[in-house]
Amino acid sequence: MEVLLSTIIKKGDDTCHSFLDILEENQAHYQQLKQLFNPAPQKSAAPTAHADSCSVVTMREITDVQLETLNVEIKTEIDPRSWKTGTAVGPVLQRDYTALNGSVICADKISGVNIDVLNLSVSVKSVNTGRQDTATPSVDETLPSLQGPAAKMIISNKLRLIDWLSADPSFILQNVQQKNIVSNRQYGNLKDLSQRGETVINLIDLVIRKGEKACSLFLEVLKQPDILETYPNLNKIKW
Repeated sequence: MEVLLSTIIKKGDDTCHSFLDILEENQAHYQQLKQLFNPAPQKSAAPTAHADSCSVVTMREITDVQLETLNVEIKTEIDPRSWKTGTAVGPVLQRDYTALNGSVICADKISGVNIDVLNLSVSVKSVNTGRQDTATPSVDETLPSLQGPAAKMIISNKLRLIDWLSADPSFILQNVQQKNIVSNRQYGNLKDLSQRGETVINLIDLVIRKGEKACSLFLEVLKQPDILETYPNLNKIKW
């Protein structure tokens, strides 16, 4: 084989190209030749990140899972005294994601998953600065809420809704399932609960977690004539 290859190389470029064409046509007979003509694709470089001592960058990858609920929680603590601005920051290396001064970047990748409810929670806690002139208290501060008017309406009337809907949780369950507000699996889980109040509490919490669209649909259900007839106390709410 060494003599053959040496002879082909000596004959020049055209002969070498012809030889490669022959090898490519017959690669099925030689397993290792497939690696020569069909190399495995190179994985793209992972994204780079930089975060200072009070910031967070998450780059988790979640693939090919099936869950009813996925909770993603990000927490960090900040001390405003450690913040740097302008030239005091110094040189910052170029990164795909850069988080400074108590900022949070969520670059998680979720693909090929089947999830009914995704709960994303981001919170920032300010540590006590020990200074009299600071306006930053030592309490948990959650980033601005993404709740819309429908979700706020449900939350503000949650206790009353639990009380009123618990009179007949089966009927409200059937209606929210009919409107596709809950999945068949979620409907079954709620229906199997033994305590009426627990059923309604879990239903309302589930609707809130699903977001503003689900909350709006739920409010529309509550305004239906047959629902108002079954739960007359709902007329007390100013929609």
